[in-house]
Amino acid sequence: MVYDIPLLLTKHKACINDIANHFSDFFKNIDYSKGNKKKIKTHTLKSSNDLDSVLSGPGFYLIATDVQTQINPCTLTIGANLKVVYRGHSYNVRERIESHLFYNSYLVKNAGRKFTVCMKLDRNNINIDKFPYNENQWVVVTHSMPKSTILIREAAEVAFDGVFEKPVGSYK
Repeated sequence: MVYDIPLLLTKHKACINDIANHFSDFFKNIDYSKGNKKKIKTHTLKSSNDLDSVLSGPGFYLIATDVQTQINPCTLTIGANLKVVYRGHSYNVRERIESHLFYNSYLVKNAGRKFTVCMKLDRNNINIDKFPYNENQWVVVTHSMPKSTILIREAAEVAFDGVFEKPVGSYK
């Protein structure tokens, strides 16, 4: 017997969609304005030192800012005026957020293993500690997901996009 990759891909997609339905209900009912919850934390970031308090384990995360972009289909706003511009997941959320928001220092610090796809706004990599992005507000919301697999975290992305639309920075 030979394995059937197209069949396995179909099963994989069905599994993600099934798990995404669970997350869809969660996202439809969450109120991010009600403060930090046990597994969901909001962090204001200005410098790389602020990363120390950010989740370093597996999870799902949102990046929100007051940076004005040409088009952002995402409908979720954190606080009064911070639009979600990126959603993602990682086995190490802190390192991943560093790669998105402190791009230049991340490249220097992690000269060996690097994430190669990082958030861009208007085709620019982001360094929130440097002009022009240091003029803006930046908030990260982390969802701790201990013992989660990539399949589960990818399902969270699918569900988020279904409820709020994919944020502008999440397009490759």
